[in-house]
Amino acid sequence: MSEYPLMLSLEKKPVLVIGGGKVAARKIAGLTEAGAKVTVVAPTLSPPLDQWHREQRLVWRKKPFAPEDVQGFWVVVAATDSAEVNQQVADSVQPHQLVNIADQPQSGNFTIPAHFRRGRLTVAVSTGGASPSLAVRIRDRLAAMFSRDWADALDTLMEKRNRLLREPTDKKETRAKLRRMADEALESLWDTRVD
Repeated sequence: MSEYPLMLSLEKKPVLVIGGGKVAARKIAGLTEAGAKVTVVAPTLSPPLDQWHREQRLVWRKKPFAPEDVQGFWVVVAATDSAEVNQQVADSVQPHQLVNIADQPQSGNFTIPAHFRRGRLTVAVSTGGASPSLAVRIRDRLAAMFSRDWADALDTLMEKRNRLLREPTDKKETRAKLRRMADEALESLWDTRVD
């Protein structure tokens, strides 16, 4: 299967996660970091998820999955330890919904790549389902190449870019300046790699 990489804005979007264990917790951590409004359907929650529920970082529907649970959600993630339940989730979504099935990626319509962030910089790695373990190892090696300095530098670069875009200049000249700024930032930041 050929996949198209994209970045998805989930700020305040309704996301449903089915499952209350370790895999669900991993998925929920990333979803809440992206600003999603997460609802969890599961009979029980792992200790971290229970804590997040008590902190009101997610809504918990304490029950087994039912097909009608997917209604009203933009994104649905099946992360249970039951292949049967996960497949029920896949079969229950509507064509307009995004669905990720943790243990059966071919049953969903999107996957979540191994990734890391340094502020505004996000680097994602996917093997197209061939080896998620290899994707994680590649991600970890790449992450070691990018220091925390990238976060501050990218914030500064964005401020400079926004100022430049407000100036009444020729588009060609603006693009050239933006490329120079990017080249200078890359040259400066690349010397701060973590070894």
